[in-house]
Amino acid sequence: MEKTNFWKDAAFYGVIMALVAFVFDTLNFYTQHAIISLVSLLLFLGLLTFFTKQRVARYGANGYSYGQCLRFILAVMLCAGFLDGAYMSVAANWLFASKYEAMMAPQIELLESTGFYTDDQIMLVSRMLYSPLALIFSAIVGALIKGGFFGLFISAYARREAPVFAPANDSRSEEGDSDTNTDTTKNA
Repeated sequence: MEKTNFWKDAAFYGVIMALVAFVFDTLNFYTQHAIISLVSLLLFLGLLTFFTKQRVARYGANGYSYGQCLRFILAVMLCAGFLDGAYMSVAANWLFASKYEAMMAPQIELLESTGFYTDDQIMLVSRMLYSPLALIFSAIVGALIKGGFFGLFISAYARREAPVFAPANDSRSEEGDSDTNTDTTKNA
């Protein structure tokens, strides 16, 4: 059951994470305060921890390892990063084009003032700032790095060890171990 619901759960939680990111991305177009960034980070950590703990509680009856938690977090962040990149592409090119240009203009001017880059390189960078593929790719990579880093700690907190003593109706006893089947055929 875990294999059929893994990507469905990851996509669902990724959509929620992306919707929260949309709100904070839109707020950053209008104002850039450290408080907004802090609230965004805390909400991100809280949601990711909650979603991971919920996944472990739902599918971790026989244990949910550190690696499984980290894999789930990365899958959620992959979905959220794709959606956030798509939103930023639409926002940068149509919805908030003037605000996005006002945010990026000082960075382009800083690159020009260093003197390290040619005019062709500056033009390439300014085109990439508006390229939908570049925005989606950078959002996915950024989300995976952010989720991977914080996922290292969240996975350690959220994981669930496998039970030491297996219950009497363990799935292995229903399927039959190959060792027990060969022993019973030899004795019979």
